[in-house]
Amino acid sequence: MSHQVRLDRLEEWFIARTARQLAGKAGFTPSDVEDIEQDIRLDVLQRLPRFDPAQSSRHTFIVMLVRRCAASILERRRAEKRNRGRRSESLNVNIRDAEGREVERHQTIDSDTGRPGPSDEQRRDLMADVRAVVASLPEHLRFWCVVFDQRGIREASRELGIPRCRLQRIKAEIRVAFEAAGLSDCLR
Repeated sequence: MSHQVRLDRLEEWFIARTARQLAGKAGFTPSDVEDIEQDIRLDVLQRLPRFDPAQSSRHTFIVMLVRRCAASILERRRAEKRNRGRRSESLNVNIRDAEGREVERHQTIDSDTGRPGPSDEQRRDLMADVRAVVASLPEHLRFWCVVFDQRGIREASRELGIPRCRLQRIKAEIRVAFEAAGLSDCLR
């Protein structure tokens, strides 16, 4: 005996309405509505056997399934659009860096931003500029530069028993000196 699951008129209407709402989003057009509707219906019918009447009503369960499926469809489409025209390449392939040396690609990418990082020369210049700014600070602020470099404000506050708001004021004083030197990007 086969057990066939059917959707009622309200459930079919909600699926169709949701599919129509996706038209115009993430590059979907009105001609995609039937395909979207079919994808949602298939997903709902596959998941409907998991319905537990003790948890919710059938309509509530189906509305949740339809909304989740629509969100997944949008997420997949947006992910496809983000990667349009790009090829995947190994991070271990050898390339020439900004200074002309042969290195593996991953060595040229900044781990924080995922973009090409500064060259060794730029890094050395930046470090010299940072040291000069720190050296120009009053001694009590130089101490805090070391603390903030080794720990964040939250950790320093916990370890030293100093309120975070006080440490944030100290960091603001340090920030003024860095901004005056054009190095505001150096502070976390």
